[in-house]
Amino acid sequence: MWFYTISQYTNPAIAYLKICTKPQLHIVRHYFCVHHNLTLTHFNDELSQENKMIKLAIANQKGGVGKTTIAFNLAQILAERRGTKVLAIDNDPQGNLTSSFLENPAELKGNILNAYEEKVLEPERISKRLDFLGSNISLAPVAERDFQIIFRLKESIEKLQNTPSLKTYDYVVIDSLPSFGHLHLAALNAADYVVVPVKPSPYSLAGMKDLFDTIQRVKKYFNPNIQVLGIIINQVDGRKLVMEREMEEALRENYGDLVLKSKISKRIKVEESPSFQKAITEYNAQGPAAKEFKELAQELLKRIHMKKYELPTFSKN
Repeated sequence: MWFYTISQYTNPAIAYLKICTKPQLHIVRHYFCVHHNLTLTHFNDELSQENKMIKLAIANQKGGVGKTTIAFNLAQILAERRGTKVLAIDNDPQGNLTSSFLENPAELKGNILNAYEEKVLEPERISKRLDFLGSNISLAPVAERDFQIIFRLKESIEKLQNTPSLKTYDYVVIDSLPSFGHLHLAALNAADYVVVPVKPSPYSLAGMKDLFDTIQRVKKYFNPNIQVLGIIINQVDGRKLVMEREMEEALRENYGDLVLKSKISKRIKVEESPSFQKAITEYNAQGPAAKEFKELAQELLKRIHMKKYELPTFSKN
């Protein structure tokens, strides 16, 4: 039975890590190297990648596109996966993600400000497999500090990962503020992947080129491994408006495979759930919104493991 189960995995490292017991490891390794045309080196590379902490920045310099809602639900859905531990980070001085996770944000214990002040990070426990570092208005002055401040978030996360008292995080989800500046760059510098929520509105395309240009510069000068994981069409109106269809067509024409197949509809339940500190998958578990968010998480995970989506190129005009 265990052999049949591991054969269903597209990534051999997942089976190697998640299912097999010690006596089975040699058999599994041999099976996948033969049947998936892998060398042992390739297999070990896949294993190393699978065991790596993956950092996702939810970013768009435009406000009102649903970054916090995506970060809030994605972090909790990832944490629902067996054997997975997630760290969610509110990197926005407005503290909307903090308000979503904590009933009383004034009682915040784990503050991401400590990362920028080179202090020890102490994540707050939200659930068995989900920790949280929040923020409030005290984070705002960071944007006025010396440029070197943009490197501290990444450094602090890496230090946190090496803390013996904490279980290794599989995923870190960073909610970014809706503007350019030091905090925005810090999130991009810390991330392996960027997830970009957009609304299907006339202004959604206007700021996209600026965002991608910024990501390209970060890739060139600070973080060569950063990739855009996908563009999420968010807050889709259920009435199938002509304008929305045209905007989606324009997005897919300009950005191709970077635009995810999954879309998130605008629903009252999605807007209500953070007020009760509940992910949509808990607040309305059987509803269509929960299904959409689960499909989104699955598509993002599939792209992470495929590792084939690269930044698009732009003309200079």
